[in-house]
Amino acid sequence: MILFLPIYEIIVGVISFVLGYLTHRFNLLAQYQTLFLLIGAVLLIVALLSLFLLIRKRGFKNYLKSLIDTNRLRNFLRQQKVISDFTSKTKVDINLNIYNSALHYTYIDYFPDHVDIWICIPNNVTAKKILDGNLKSAEQEFKLYTTTYIISACKPENRYYHYHGEKK
Repeated sequence: MILFLPIYEIIVGVISFVLGYLTHRFNLLAQYQTLFLLIGAVLLIVALLSLFLLIRKRGFKNYLKSLIDTNRLRNFLRQQKVISDFTSKTKVDINLNIYNSALHYTYIDYFPDHVDIWICIPNNVTAKKILDGNLKSAEQEFKLYTTTYIISACKPENRYYHYHGEKK
């Protein structure tokens, strides 16, 4: 996902860099020491460069607001698993799992002059019905986050419901 790619790159780069340092320090896996250090350094440089470009395009405040509000919207839309009355264990509902996994691709992008909200449409009919039932409450929820924007109506685009908002 575009929004979180620099964060994932930084985490993988730091882990790879630490593995390279530890293998060098304790003389473990001698044939892979320079490879770990090189991969870690390259990933950290790429991550910092992509993070810099994203922040320059949007602004640091807008980038952080995108991360926070995306997480809030995903948590709002997430459906809890159902617990069986007889066994006190959670029931496996494939449609609910598909619906919740599609939420990983839902995100909010803040820009200096507008906002884009992308809600992923699940590829299952029953999961799509769950999303359609929650769409009105989701609209009210993200309108609470975006009080300085006028949000347009929903437009289905490819695999997403797209909302566009302009500054007031």
